Amino acid sequence: MKSRIRKILPLAVSLVPVVLMICAALVFGSGGEGGGKEEGGTMTMVWRVVNFIILMALLWKLLADKIKTYFVDRRDEIAQMIDEADKAKADAEAQYADIQLKLKNVEKDIQEIKTAIMGELGSEKARIIEEGKAAAERIIQQARWTADQEVVKAKNELKEHVVEMAGDMASSMITKSMTPEDQKRILEDYLNKVVR
Repeated sequence: MKSRIRKILPLAVSLVPVVLMICAALVFGSGGEGGGKEEGGTMTMVWRVVNFIILMALLWKLLADKIKTYFVDRRDEIAQMIDEADKAKADAEAQYADIQLKLKNVEKDIQEIKTAIMGELGSEKARIIEEGKAAAERIIQQARWTADQEVVKAKNELKEHVVEMAGDMASSMITKSMTPEDQKRILEDYLNKVVR
């Protein structure tokens, strides 16, 4: 019962303005000015209403499936683009994790260098230890700097990729969706709404 009401309700709602326009036309048409009697005035109006209803039914029958298909396809396309953006984000996060792992390995390498230096004897040992500490600090700073630069680079590339995708999506949406027929149809729909 509810599904039947759901099917009938849009038709009933769309017919209410039509019925109101017909009533208004009949009231204005029977105003009585002019003194003469126009033959077939009511029947002409009835035929116009019947023609209009037939036209609306044909348009509904012919265009409803195409419009529905367009919006379903568009929804799928947007979902696919979102999935691609999520994949790009996951790739960037994986690269960031790799850089972090490399940074941890650098710390391990530094510790191995310190252990080797500790094996040296005498004054040479002290000099090598000092050089090793300085080298380790430089390596750490350079590794951190390199890691930070890689992270910044990855973020910037991701941003540029997302901006490119958004630009491509916007241009393709405009290119695909706005044809002269679409513009004409949108204008006609707007005019029909204004007339109602």
